[in-house]
Amino acid sequence: MSALYFRRTTPHSVYGTTYVTLMPRYWETTTFLWDISLSAMLLSMLDPAILRRMMETWMELDVYKHFGTEFLTGAGVGPWYSVNDYAMSRMAKEYLRWTGDRAWLDKRVGGRKVIDNLFKYAEHWRELDTNKHGLADYGGVTNLLEAVSSYVHEVAGLNAANVHNLRFAAELAEYKGDRSKADGYRREATELGRRVLELYVPGRGIWKCRLPDGSYNEVHHCYDFGTTLMNIGDMMTATQKKEIVEFFKRELQTPTWMRALSTRDLDVAFSIRPDHQWTGAYCSWPALALSGLYAAGEVDVAFEWIKGLAKTSMQGPYAQAHFTEAFLGPEPNGGATKSTSDQPYINDWACVSGCNYLEPIVDRIFGIDAGLFGKITANPQFGNFDPRAELRNINYQGKHFIADKSGVRAA
Repeated sequence: MSALYFRRTTPHSVYGTTYVTLMPRYWETTTFLWDISLSAMLLSMLDPAILRRMMETWMELDVYKHFGTEFLTGAGVGPWYSVNDYAMSRMAKEYLRWTGDRAWLDKRVGGRKVIDNLFKYAEHWRELDTNKHGLADYGGVTNLLEAVSSYVHEVAGLNAANVHNLRFAAELAEYKGDRSKADGYRREATELGRRVLELYVPGRGIWKCRLPDGSYNEVHHCYDFGTTLMNIGDMMTATQKKEIVEFFKRELQTPTWMRALSTRDLDVAFSIRPDHQWTGAYCSWPALALSGLYAAGEVDVAFEWIKGLAKTSMQGPYAQAHFTEAFLGPEPNGGATKSTSDQPYINDWACVSGCNYLEPIVDRIFGIDAGLFGKITANPQFGNFDPRAELRNINYQGKHFIADKSGVRAA
């Protein structure tokens, strides 16, 4: 439903068919890289040609000046968002692994081959290491979460995302036969991941942001929770994972939704926007948190929470943000209420990133590992999930598969 609501076929689009991010009040003709990257798995499976066109548009644009484009003029919109390298890498990886369109890597877009653009996104963190701390500095609040003033500079989540970008680049380099380059990217990813882990606060499950002068802000935010577990969870100890999950359960999780920021964080006085603050959460943050819980091995915690999240899903497409039940009373069925678009909350009625809920289902519950180069396997994490559940008509690189609790097989 989220994809259908945001697909635009208007003749006024200079791009032809495209997807937008929000409706019906804000940014009606604009497409944000971040939100489309969170929808990339679904679009790779169901509308890959349009996803590829959007990526090529952004490769031609300077993604270090804008957060997106708008379809009436084709112009770039807004300031740079710090997530853009990760967003482009995520979109490309999803597109390549589901379609198998490896010839695309050699297409020239924006003056260089696609694969070289992807290498650029993986390497860009080096230019952002302006403080010589060995981590990318992502600047101030405008480039990051906008509504959390302490989440600035050398943040854990996006530096962990750089590990993802480097590992992806290593796979591409190896595919092209450049083993030396691939090994270099993997070493760099490992070293970077270790430095990210230095931002962890032992015993508390939260992460610090390092500032240019070497001091730190402690931030109790869900973006670090999910993004670190997904991208460097394999580098964490069992104790760290347990502490991180306990933080989530203690400070962020609610019965049918979640808080983006803990009420124990000192920044709660900065804003009451429900997408990134204590009053609620952006529509994809529960999906991200689910992926993080499964990455931490917390299958039962995730499954029990899914039952509550299902109540919130019964309101049509997900809103840009929903309020926590404690901030505003829930819907009659108990689901978390959609945010109003009025000031000071300014979150729209629907957002394309609701597509992100496909990821924890495919990648985590059914455990599907759709490889870039023609190998698909599965390691399901069903737990108490319905043992009869199946995913059918999985289109992987031109062939159809079925997944169930036993794994994945050709249809």
